[in-house]
Amino acid sequence: MKTILAAQCRLSSTRLPRKALLPLGGKTVLDWSLASMRKVPADAYFVATDAESADELRPICRRNGFEVFVGPLEDVLERYCLLIEETGADAVIRATCDNPFLFHEAASALVEQFWRRNETGKVDYITWTGLPHGSGVEMFGAKALLEARLGTSEPYDHEHVGPALYNHPDKFVSVMLPAPAEWNFPSLRTTIDTQPDYRRALAAVRKISGGTSRVEEPYSCAQIVEAFSDRSVTSPVLCVPCVSRGNGTGHLRRCLSVAVSICADVYIPNDAGLEEIDELLSEAEGDGFCEWQIVRHLPDAGGYSLILTDAFSIEREFARRLAEIAPVVAVDEGSSNTDFCDFLLDIIPSYGISRPANVSDPLFVTLPHNRRSAPRPAKIADIKKILVTVGGEDPADLVVPAAIAFASLDQKRFGERLVTAIVQNPEEASGRVPEKIRGLIEFIKPVHNLREKLSAYDLVVSHYGFTAFEALAAGCGVVLLGTSSLHIKLAEKYKFRCLPAYMLSAAGAEDALSDIASLYPSSPLYDGESDSSKANPACKDLGSFVSSLSKGRRFPCPVCQSHHGVYDDPVIARTSRHTFRRCHNCGMLYMSWTFDSEDTKYDETYFFESYKNQYGKTYLDDFSQIKSQCVRRTTFVDMIYRKSHRKIVTPTVLDIGCAFGPYLDAADDSGWQVFGTDASKEAVDYVQNTLHYPAVVSRFPAFDPVAAFGVKQFDSVTMWYVIEHFQNLDTVLRAVSKILKVGGVFAFSTPSASGVSGRFNTQGFFDNSPADHYTLWEPSRAASILKRYGFRLVKTSSTGHHPERFPSFRSGVRRGLKWKFYGLMSHLLSLGDTFEVYCVKEKDI
Repeated sequence: MKTILAAQCRLSSTRLPRKALLPLGGKTVLDWSLASMRKVPADAYFVATDAESADELRPICRRNGFEVFVGPLEDVLERYCLLIEETGADAVIRATCDNPFLFHEAASALVEQFWRRNETGKVDYITWTGLPHGSGVEMFGAKALLEARLGTSEPYDHEHVGPALYNHPDKFVSVMLPAPAEWNFPSLRTTIDTQPDYRRALAAVRKISGGTSRVEEPYSCAQIVEAFSDRSVTSPVLCVPCVSRGNGTGHLRRCLSVAVSICADVYIPNDAGLEEIDELLSEAEGDGFCEWQIVRHLPDAGGYSLILTDAFSIEREFARRLAEIAPVVAVDEGSSNTDFCDFLLDIIPSYGISRPANVSDPLFVTLPHNRRSAPRPAKIADIKKILVTVGGEDPADLVVPAAIAFASLDQKRFGERLVTAIVQNPEEASGRVPEKIRGLIEFIKPVHNLREKLSAYDLVVSHYGFTAFEALAAGCGVVLLGTSSLHIKLAEKYKFRCLPAYMLSAAGAEDALSDIASLYPSSPLYDGESDSSKANPACKDLGSFVSSLSKGRRFPCPVCQSHHGVYDDPVIARTSRHTFRRCHNCGMLYMSWTFDSEDTKYDETYFFESYKNQYGKTYLDDFSQIKSQCVRRTTFVDMIYRKSHRKIVTPTVLDIGCAFGPYLDAADDSGWQVFGTDASKEAVDYVQNTLHYPAVVSRFPAFDPVAAFGVKQFDSVTMWYVIEHFQNLDTVLRAVSKILKVGGVFAFSTPSASGVSGRFNTQGFFDNSPADHYTLWEPSRAASILKRYGFRLVKTSSTGHHPERFPSFRSGVRRGLKWKFYGLMSHLLSLGDTFEVYCVKEKDI
């Protein structure tokens, strides 16, 4: 029996033209694909292509041991059938050449399975299911495929080959084998079909092979899985630094550092004005940065999981464009356009910025490993070595005047010293120095990894920025230059000695050094004992943090569900893990971005460990107390329902998110026929087997009441502390309206964003909002939102009163007249931290 392996290929792909010839790991994508396929046992190997592609593909095919077969461009099924007829093959292993990460071990095992099964029966088609998309092959009998060609005229069958067999089970025997655990990773995508796919492949090769210039051997399944599971591959980041002239090189330096650390890409447009770009890229390449990580044009949406901006001050329209591509994390953003940013990280303290950041932490400054071992200078004469630098650019032209000023200090009084100044053009700068002190100043070009060289100096003269903090951490004294009015204010605010431009003289330098202690302002970045051989253990790695943020998620308003324009909703609050906005359309407060990469699991841990951590007892321990609240709620629901339903009936109620059934128990006591649904199997088991009420495991609204209970519509639907857990509230409220009878009661409870905590401790309220609360309701807005879905608000009830949370209640004693007074005020003003809503369905929608 003759087995051939035939890999299809063409260069006219519309999504990613000529992808087979793209470079990957020192060779072409086609080389990778063929090398992997060559490890699969077969009697002959072919690349099945079209006439226009054949000539360019032939040299690559030959060096990999493949013959070229030319067939129709569009009709791939016909191409394979013609190859079968020419070779007389009995079976064909089909692969595609845009899959450089083939599981050749799985493919070899598939060949074995095909022939083994044909020994005892008939198999026309076989493949593994569950492999990564792009890592599998399929195998079929040659006669079966020739027969299938005659029996189908479907364009899809002729384009994809395999469907001509497995979509016709009445004629052909197809076997879909579940892949073993070591190969079963269906969520991974290893094919190359688009530009993001290609970028993912480049990152995977870097992850496995590092800086190897050429990869000779195809990767194993385990290597491929490990690489394509890595966050640098699955959740790519695009860094967008400021690269315009006059704003320094620090933004690009920081982004390149992040890119090297986590394999991120860096956006550097062709018209970037920063003169030092080539030099900085060359330095980064020495650290492992690759040319393919440079992005020259803004990509389409979907290619990146996160955009990191380090732009100093981002322009509004540019911010909008970035926000349309992916969630935006901004570092030290100084503009008023931060509503376009999903997450704000402030690293070095800024000045006069009133907007909140999600995280403000100077420990993200990368501090030097090298620290000074010599004692601090006790007087000016002890300062022998001075470094003057303001980064790659010097728009205010202060470096040369500052170097002259410090070199001009009275040598008789203070002794000689050497001043080193970093400039772009050392020769030009030297020509500006007076002859008598020229020998005291050394001008050098920008230094790679400067922070590790700082410890060699007694004093660093810089401007407000990373170098100032790095120098302090290295044990150097620091004087800041007033490069702008903002820099002067920042220097003063954080207790640095500052030398404005008008004081750049020997007298000004002497004055700046007159108080040696002031050269070492305190800072959490460098306080405490330091070991010159180790990094400060308190420091945090920016790259790792950004990588973790790349798994974050953005959400639209749960009511309006409009992804386009999320950034038009103003930001109301930011916390270390979440960002909250108010919908400009419906007014709902909602979580628009979360650091948490996965949804909460409502399992036994949720109701026992998590509940106990919050309330001091498990959910079942608290059952009787919860039920007592449910008795009161049932009274309201019953009263509203009976008001318009005088006839004695046994009404039905569906409790969505019934948990362990306290409301079902209370409603049953009140004469209602009860039904429950919950996402937790443990909770539903308890309701069914202990309380003996009908309940099903379901994530509402994926729920069919007729199939579950034989009930099409209910007289009441309730959700007690459930409604805030839905990411798509529009679908949920429509589903509630559908299963609720006209005149029926919809009731729910939820935390109140207008309660005492929300009003008087707003930041704390948002900080403490659970990770699975996607909406934050306010009683004043409930009626207008519910009206959209055919509900008329009848009653709201303020609950969860906490007098001790009033800012003016300072006593820790939760009793007495003062306690009662604040409790009364909380009830009168409806300032409870939770509230209940009772409404009636007036019409179908």
